[in-house]
Amino acid sequence: MAVGFGILGPLRVLENGRELDPGSRKQQILLAALLSHANTRLSAEALVEALWDDAPPRTARKNLQVYVCGLRRLVGAEPGGGPEPAAPVVRISHQAGGYVLHTPEDGLDALRFERRARSGALAGALALWRGPALDGFRDVPLIDAAARRLDRRHLAVFEDWLDAELAAGRGAVTIERVTEAAQRDPLRERLRMLQMTALCQAGRRSEALAVYDELRQSLAQELGLPPSPALARFYRELLCDAGPVLPRPAAPAAPAVLAAPSGDPAPAPPPQLLPTDPPAFTGHAAAVRRLTEVLTGGTGRLAVLTGPLGAGKTALAVHTAHRLGERFPDGRLFVRLRGDDGRLRPLEDVLRQLLAAAAPAGRGEPPGPAHRSDPRWAWQLWLTGRRALVVVDDARRESEVRPLLPEAGESAVVVTARPRLIGLEGAHRFSLPPFAVDEAVEFLGRTIGAERVEADRESAARIVRAAGLLPLGVRLVADRLAFLRHVPLSEYGARLTGGRALLDELCGGDPLVRVRLAGSVGELPEAGHRAVLRLGLLAHPVFTLEQAATVLDCDPGAAARTLEDLLEASLLTVAGPDGAEGPGAAVRFAMPALLYAYARERAAKAAERVPVRQR
Repeated sequence: MAVGFGILGPLRVLENGRELDPGSRKQQILLAALLSHANTRLSAEALVEALWDDAPPRTARKNLQVYVCGLRRLVGAEPGGGPEPAAPVVRISHQAGGYVLHTPEDGLDALRFERRARSGALAGALALWRGPALDGFRDVPLIDAAARRLDRRHLAVFEDWLDAELAAGRGAVTIERVTEAAQRDPLRERLRMLQMTALCQAGRRSEALAVYDELRQSLAQELGLPPSPALARFYRELLCDAGPVLPRPAAPAAPAVLAAPSGDPAPAPPPQLLPTDPPAFTGHAAAVRRLTEVLTGGTGRLAVLTGPLGAGKTALAVHTAHRLGERFPDGRLFVRLRGDDGRLRPLEDVLRQLLAAAAPAGRGEPPGPAHRSDPRWAWQLWLTGRRALVVVDDARRESEVRPLLPEAGESAVVVTARPRLIGLEGAHRFSLPPFAVDEAVEFLGRTIGAERVEADRESAARIVRAAGLLPLGVRLVADRLAFLRHVPLSEYGARLTGGRALLDELCGGDPLVRVRLAGSVGELPEAGHRAVLRLGLLAHPVFTLEQAATVLDCDPGAAARTLEDLLEASLLTVAGPDGAEGPGAAVRFAMPALLYAYARERAAKAAERVPVRQR
């Protein structure tokens, strides 16, 4: 049986042109996840999270296997279900603790779209779209991230098609389509420029000028930026009634399958490979503006975002990068320096990931054996003369970052790190503070509902303070409250008392947060590791130097040096007399709430192991 799939719109399953029922909602989610990552392994953990979010049943793995069997029956390739075809069109295999849905290009509309786009058949590629990608499954983060990538690729191909139409002098017939697209992405400068050109070709120059003015005001309000130099130059040409904005002479009618004006396939767009823009991103407006200014400035486009575990460094970097697409025409790339186990990845692996992301975009992959033998040289060659944005996530030492920094060109780099990385010369450093209480409450309301928060705002404020006002803690408490819909905020706030209770309440049966906390402490030298755990003996996470010296059992001078090391590692902050961050008459130190809860938990367990006669 020949089964095909569609994800460029609502999910579709077709057998020889006849639509099939894809099964239950859970089975459809599983199918959508596998199709959105076709021919790529998805771990069982990722699929379980997609199916049950953060509350999987104890039988989740067995249930997952049941759904996989159901999909195999749907595609006619179930192991043990009779003789398989010599070459099944679609099959699902189990690989290394995960699953892969194998399909040829003809079996999935997204793959056919990419093939047509690469060959220059832009009109044919766009004709495959039936609506927003994977419509109906965007509430699942794993699927939503893939769908957003498809949507961005669709927009880039649409712009290439529109450019070809304008080159043929057919701008007037494209105005309705380009206007609809511009309404969905009002800050995308290339799209707006194409819209202005189409209006000019239709003799509607005043409307084209109005488009520029609208974009200029939106950029100023949303990003605090003027239009790019290219767009400003384009606008000046339009005002002078000269340049490429004038109607082009009519060209011979193009065939249904469009190619670039030269006859060669249309060049692939630059790489835009970022994680999904955090949907509930809140606060840090000043940091976004400052970071934007640094990255788009004339010199020194290197930014280091520092802060403790859970401060929102990665979210801020990704959110800002998503807003700067037009400022980096050669692409935006994201790379993690550490694997899921927290260990540093080999530099060669990191460089090859970056090169693999950049090379398919046709932006100049270095030829020959040098690329394979020396990825550092290849990476620097790719960066030379280009303007790309690179986000380097979770650095711990300067030596991990330096090989990735551009030696030439106009590219910009954002590094997220817990330590300040003071050895990176010329870097602009941003230390992320905790949320303000109002920001944290707003973040909470976005997850559990603004009405629930407004009904008891005092308890909501008490909850976010107990969670430490860091994005990680507030997100954990928000996710927990979203599950506990029946629990009043006042009752839940009463639970968050005592360090051990906080971790137990937020982590539940998931050890990941404790693992990350243990990792942040375990990377310290032995003296620093021991100091953090000893500070957990203090009665409050905000303390003076003298109180620290007492629990560390050392003189104030030695205690000060230890605390300074912890400040550099972003495991402590300097607080004012009332515990709020900032300068104060009496210097106090503050430990983030989750780290303090972890330190208290470890201190309590250590005390339980001491024999009674030694206490």
